[in-house]
Parts: sequence; C-alpha cells; structure tokens
Amino acid sequence: MSRGPSVFDESWHKVRVCRVRLLPGVQLIRQRYRGQNWYVVRDRMGHRFFRIRPAAYDFLCFLQTARNVEEAWERSLKVNAGSAPGQGEVVQLLSQLYQAGLLRSDRASNVESLAEVQQQERSRERKQQWSSLLFLRIPLWNPDPFLRRTVCLFSWCFTRFGLLLWVAALIWGTMALAQNWSEFQDIARSVLGWANLPWLYLSLILTKALHEFGHSYACRRYGGEVPRMGIMLLIFNPLPYMDASSSYAFQEKHRRVIVGVAGMMTELFVAALALVFWANSGDGIANRVAYNVAITASVSTLLFNLNPLLRFDGYHILSDVLETPNLQSRSQRTVLHWLEKHLFRVPPGPMPAESKGEAALFGIYFVASWIYRFFLMAGILLFVSKQFLILGVILALVFGVMWGIVPLVKWANYLLTSPKLMNRRFRSIAVTTAVLAVICSFLFLLPVPYHFRSEGVVRCEVFENVYATSGGIVAKILVPSGTMVVSGTPLVLLENPELLEEQRLLEIEEERTDLRLQRERAEQATGVEAVEAYLLALKERQADMDWQLQSLVVKAKSDGRWIASDLEDKRGVMVPRGFSLGHVRGEGEFNFSAVISQRDVDRVFARESPEGTVRLRGQVGSELKLMGIDAIPADQSELPSAALGVLGGGSLGVNTAEADGSQSTEPFFELRGRLSLPEEFRAEHGQRGVARFALPRKPLGLQWAHRLRQLLQKEYQL
Repeated sequence: MSRGPSVFDESWHKVRVCRVRLLPGVQLIRQRYRGQNWYVVRDRMGHRFFRIRPAAYDFLCFLQTARNVEEAWERSLKVNAGSAPGQGEVVQLLSQLYQAGLLRSDRASNVESLAEVQQQERSRERKQQWSSLLFLRIPLWNPDPFLRRTVCLFSWCFTRFGLLLWVAALIWGTMALAQNWSEFQDIARSVLGWANLPWLYLSLILTKALHEFGHSYACRRYGGEVPRMGIMLLIFNPLPYMDASSSYAFQEKHRRVIVGVAGMMTELFVAALALVFWANSGDGIANRVAYNVAITASVSTLLFNLNPLLRFDGYHILSDVLETPNLQSRSQRTVLHWLEKHLFRVPPGPMPAESKGEAALFGIYFVASWIYRFFLMAGILLFVSKQFLILGVILALVFGVMWGIVPLVKWANYLLTSPKLMNRRFRSIAVTTAVLAVICSFLFLLPVPYHFRSEGVVRCEVFENVYATSGGIVAKILVPSGTMVVSGTPLVLLENPELLEEQRLLEIEEERTDLRLQRERAEQATGVEAVEAYLLALKERQADMDWQLQSLVVKAKSDGRWIASDLEDKRGVMVPRGFSLGHVRGEGEFNFSAVISQRDVDRVFARESPEGTVRLRGQVGSELKLMGIDAIPADQSELPSAALGVLGGGSLGVNTAEADGSQSTEPFFELRGRLSLPEEFRAEHGQRGVARFALPRKPLGLQWAHRLRQLLQKEYQL
C-alpha cells in the first residue's frame, strides 16, 4: 500500500472510533528501496501481500496501543507530519487487512463498521475486475505441494551452470534461425492461416504453461509459496497462470528479479530448442509444432512479458531494478497531483514521488504506458477483426467502454463528489471544460497542414540504354564515361573472332555455290532453282553477318551524356548480346514519377493543380519543387521502376513470382511532374525519392477520421 494524495475521506466517520489490531500471526517484512525502508504485510494463510510505506507501518504500530483508529492516525500525524497516510489510505488499508482476516476487534460495533467499509472495498474491487474483463483470472487448484516435491529437479537451473546452458541454447537457436532465415520468413506469411491456427494456439498454451512453471519453480527455489494455479482469459483466450506473488516478500532484490525473469528465460530457452529442431527436421506435425512454439515463445515474450509498460513481468522487473515499488499507481497519482496543484489550485497533499527525478520518471511512464496500451489494443482489435469480424465488433465496443466511457464517468464522479475539490469544484469543472474545449477545437475546428507522401523515381526526359547488339569482347572504350555525345557517336568497340571466322566461311561457301549455279545453268540441269534458293539464303546470312560485325561498333542513339561508370571493369571481357554497356541521358528536364495508392488517389484528383515537393535518396537535405503535376486517370500494376518494389529496396509489395520485381501486388495510380533543379544540383535517372503532396488544410481529427474510413474500407470492405 502506498501513500495517497488525499488527507480526508468520506468514509472516515465509519472507522475512526474502531479499536482494531493486527492478528499475532501477521508478518511485517522490511525491504530496502533506494536506501529507504518499505514494509510488506504478509498474510501467510490467505497468501495476500500489502506493500506499505514507513509512515503506514508506524500507523499500524500505533494501532496496537491506541484506543481507536483516530488516535493512532493523530499520533502518526505528529510523528510524520509531512508523510503520514491520509484518511483515504487508512480506510483502504484497514478494509484490505480486514477483508484478508488480519484484523481483530474487541467490539461487535467495530466489526460492523469495518464490515461496511469492507463491503464498499469489495464492490470497488469487483468493478475493477469487470473493467479488466479482458484479463480475467480464474483460480483452479493449489500446485504448491507438487512444486515442493519436484523443485529439487530444477534447482540447478538457477545456478551459473544453468545460466551458461541457457546462453548456449540461445546462441545455438540464433545460429539456426540465421541459417534458415529466408525459409522462416516464407512460412511466417501463412502462420495466421486457418490451417495453422490450431497448432498456433496449442503452442501458445504449451509455452505459457512452461512460462508459469518457470516463475513458480524460481519462487519455490527461494522459499516462496505458489498457492494458486488457474486460467487467465487474455482477450477471451484461456491461458494458464500461477500465483507467485509471494516473491514480493523476498528481502533480496536479486531474488525478486530472478523470479520475474524466470518465465521469460524459460520461454526463450524453449524457443531456441524449437528453432534448432525445426531447422534440422523434415516436414511433418512435429516440425510445424516446433515452428509455432518458436513463434509464440519469442513474440509473446518480447511484445508482452518483457515490456514494462504493461503490468506483466517487465513491469515488476523494472520496479525492482529501479527500486520503485507501485510504479503504475504512483505514476497515476503523481499526474493527478500535478493536475490538482497546478490546474485546480487544490492545496497540495503529499507528493507520491520522493524526488524531482522520480516525479519525471512517473510522468514519462504514465504517458508512455497509455500510448503503448492504446496502440496495442488497436493492433489486437485489427488482428481479431481480420479473422472474426463479429468478435472484432464486440471487442471494439468493449474497448470503447473501457477506454472512453468508463474514464469519463470516473472523472465526472471525481469532479462532482471528491471531498478534495469541495472549495475548488467550480474552478475544477471550469478548467476541465476549458481543456476539453481547447482539445476539441484543435482536433475538429483548427485547420492544419494536410499532406501525404508517396515513393517514386527520377526519370530523364531523354534516356536511352545502350546494349551490346552483338556479343563480343570489350576491346576499346572509344568515349570516356561522362562525355557529351550526339546521335551516332561510336562509344565502344567490341571484337568477336568467331563472327569473323563465320563470315570468312560464308564467303567461301557463297563463291562455291555461285560457281555451282553457273555450271547448273550451262548444263541446263533441273537443280538450278534449288541452287538459286540456297545462294539467296547465303546472301541473307551474309547480310546479317555484316550487320552483326558493324554492330560491334556500339553507337549512341540519342544526344546526351554518356554514362558507363562500370564499363572499365569489363575491358577484355566477353559480354553477351543484350548486355547493358551504359546509357545516354539528356541534360535537359528531369521528371518524377510517383506511385499513389488507391486510398489516396481521390484526394489527388479532387484538386485541379496539386502541389508537391520531392526529397531524393542520398540528398535528404535538399527539397525540390515538383511542377506541372499530371495524374494519369487509370490504375496500373507495372511499377515505373523495380527499385520501388521490396525486391529493389523500396516499400511497395510486388509479385515475387515475376523475375524483374516490377509487378505490384495492388493496383496503383501514377503522378508525373517536372523537377525544378538548382544549377548545382545533380539528379540521376532511376534515383528513388519521396514526394510530398500538399492538400487543402483540414482539422487533425477529420484527417484521422478519413484515414480510419480508408482503413475500414481496405481491410473489411465497409
């Protein structure tokens, strides 16, 4: 239990005259956090734990000798005027201790008063449980006797030898993954297919069971108890869980951290072994299960358990490492303290943070955790909706209630009923209304710049690839790369001794056939027509041979700059017919071809003259103006350049079955414009860039709504 910011509480009159004490069997365990003492109230019978600050500990000590609760609280105020618990904290602490059966009283009236407070506390906890419906826990049985009998089998896992074995397994699994990365990616594309979902879910249950046993054996190894095992409904999916909360009472920080990381280390160990098995086994059920185990054991660990922004393993590990208990609740109270102090002008109560640095940590954690949870919930919603639309709609309603209606109702109740705002209620409501009005005005009334980005390539107005029309050896480069040339300028000289020899043989055959034709005519033989046809074919072959020999002198087909930067490496090398020797590009205008997705094309065609700028790859500091933009009103599938596809280094999806990698997986539209280049600026044909198209200003909320409609239309055809 940690300090609350309020001094007074509306339920105080129900407990102030009660005379209660802790039961003799209750343990108070001291822990050190940042050089300060904290205490854990441990219920050995009910396996409940309450972490309290020293001031709350002093209050419990005064409670043992005081005549009633109010006297104990007043003593606490005298001893710790700046850090004594408020009435709200005292009420909550007593109700929790009474609910756990840790308090005794000499009077029945006291019991009735506490029972009434306890009933209110239980009602609050039930509401909190139902608000966490997506993470509901259902206990089933007590695994502690089984763990006591078997912990000796796994004690070596928590030694240096166990750590070395774990590291070796991770290295082995990583090597197996690296050697089979392309195959691993190919299979990942179908991991969410209907045929694989049963195996994926089975693997998830298996890995989570091992994860929980990892926590449990670590807790049992250091003397903790694991009283409950059951099922947690995570997003309505039943998964195993175990209660290893007794590790909270460990005085040594490193033991609490080990219990926290044991589950993740178990999963990563299993994932590494599964990867090794998958990489070295043939197709079959075992291979498929191993792959799914590797996926679930690694992804869930990194996305959920390791992340400290969710209240899973990473959160408790971070709290212990930073020696900052109750990180989430204290961050919430810190933000509320700032609001009350600086906006509502409420007389400040005790600050939940011990220092400015800790207060900054709480503020950053509060904002980061809310942002991460929002995007995580949105990702879960999109994933579920793609598979099961009806379930996705139900989840959307649940999320809307949890993240929209419930917080608003709680905040409204706080503004209208909180005793702290008794003399500041009008100001608090006015400030809240003003803040909401400013936010809504900014989101839905204030026009802000509106634009979208699209990838594209630079294209010269004049551009000709220069190919080897005939195969040959690069004998001489007649014009250096970078030289301006005109149409017909010889660029490269190729040599082909085989063509020369074939030409010589053709000439001999042609002379021989001509003599034969003359003899046939003189003898008036019947084979004259056949010989004439054969001679004509030889002449055609000779003409083709002459053309190939002439083509060994490669010439420019247009005016421009001759670019062949890599041709020097080919000198003396045989190049085949059709080999690209270089290109000739014009020095005039450069155009930019941008690829526009179907969801953005309506905004482009809605403007008569769209405006845009371009940033080229490798020249990010320079922004070029795009002029004379034309939209081609027809969808295409052939990319302007293969460099825009994922196979060429771009971000657009392409059909991998096509060798050139220029066939887009989705239809697109093309925008073309003329680049305005400064004199000192140099652009290259085929250079990739990003175009930014400006649109009429629009409020940010309407922009987000437009994007949301596009997403729903694309994913669900709504």
